[in-house]
Amino acid sequence: MKLSTLRIAEPCHEDWQAMTGDERARRCERCDLQVTNLSELTRADAERLLSTRTREGRLCVRYTHDGQGNVVTRTAQQERMVSVLWMLAQRRQAAGET
Repeated sequence: MKLSTLRIAEPCHEDWQAMTGDERARRCERCDLQVTNLSELTRADAERLLSTRTREGRLCVRYTHDGQGNVVTRTAQQERMVSVLWMLAQRRQAAGET
């Protein structure tokens, strides 16, 4: 499944902060499933995860999205950082700094 087609039919309202684990994945005690934070994965890893089937037949994920509704992933964050650094370097060069 592509991230661009990701739709959550029934969003979970459990508290992420109350779950045990790290920023990438936590365990939901209520439903006894692992919840994966797609925004901590690369785009390829997130799409690979969405394409897999679990034994339970369910996959729980969490993610953030940008202003256009796109899922933000580590890849997107890295690309954004590279763009900012490139833009700053261009400004420095235009100002005559080295």
